[in-house]
Amino acid sequence: MKVGSMFYLNASRVCRSAAAGIIMIVYPYLMLKGLHVSVVFLGLIYTAAALATALLGVALGYATDLWGRKESLILGSILLPISSALLLFGINVPLTVAAALLGGISSTGSMAGGGVGGAVAPVQSSIIADLTKREERTVYISLLSFIGNLAASAGFVIGGFMTVEEALYGATVLGILSVLLVLPMDLPKIRASSFKLKHGGVVGKFSITGLLNGLSQGLVTPFLIPFFIVAYDLSRSQMGIYGTIGSLLATFTLLVAPRLERWLGFLGTVYVTRGATVLMMGVFPFVRVLWGSLLIYVLYPSLRVVSIPVTQSAMMGMVDADERGRINGLNQSSRLGFSALGTAVATPFFDGSLLYLPFLAYSVTMAFNVYLYRKFFRVGAGVKSREAHVQE
Repeated sequence: MKVGSMFYLNASRVCRSAAAGIIMIVYPYLMLKGLHVSVVFLGLIYTAAALATALLGVALGYATDLWGRKESLILGSILLPISSALLLFGINVPLTVAAALLGGISSTGSMAGGGVGGAVAPVQSSIIADLTKREERTVYISLLSFIGNLAASAGFVIGGFMTVEEALYGATVLGILSVLLVLPMDLPKIRASSFKLKHGGVVGKFSITGLLNGLSQGLVTPFLIPFFIVAYDLSRSQMGIYGTIGSLLATFTLLVAPRLERWLGFLGTVYVTRGATVLMMGVFPFVRVLWGSLLIYVLYPSLRVVSIPVTQSAMMGMVDADERGRINGLNQSSRLGFSALGTAVATPFFDGSLLYLPFLAYSVTMAFNVYLYRKFFRVGAGVKSREAHVQE
């Protein structure tokens, strides 16, 4: 493994995530308080930004394999500082919308929690796969997400104490620094010889599971806080405390992913963690006891994220090196695109007596998803790792 390149990759992610965290707290205030747009209009912008991130992820995934790792990472990384710089030119609707589309400013897209890599995530995951062996890959994928989430949380907090102008300058500087940290990286020169994928079946299977993951998340995640407001009338300060606890727990849970993989294997980790959310979300709207609802709310993010490094690591091992960018891009795009769809489908049910339906829909969708993981990737299913056999 090239230690220097891995260091620069992580350092670049820290700067990017901190910038994303700053923009995440500033942007909705710019729109709602500065431009006085409606919440519905802001939601439409978030949806469009999520879809834009999905499309950019596919484009960068293909560029990673066909053009080059380093070149694609530079191109993808530079979009975030351009996004924040646009807001410095003037606060008006066209510029703020353009900034959202370029930077992936979205509650379901690249800045969900601020720590997700956004459109550059397929490139980053491919680089980690290139620089590591199969048995250590999950550790480094988990570490990248862990430090990204911490940096995003720091940016979110710091951005709340800055003026709008200070926050945008700070995010722009951090974004530029994230690009500069890519330049010293020494990466393998991997190029695909053909636009066509050799392992299209594997790509298709992970795209299907990805879209179901995204659909299920979109059905409930944006509405968890509104549920507590409607059902328990919790204050913003109270939800801030509980939300922070859940976010930090999920962040540190990422460090457990490699151990879970060694103990349960790729599929076992998916069965246990994602299977647990099937039960939790199925009973969540019916509990109506505050401590019970809060317990589910705090644990749910951890169970959602802990299997992500494990599935990404397994996915990278099932295709050739020159296909990693594309499988990452297609998997992410299906997840983000259908997350936006899930949110759109669930929205009407949260304005009446049927708010339990999205949670039940989550359980059905995720149960089917877990079944497909077993059908697609169990031993004997015809899909094996290029580096090691997949075991239950």
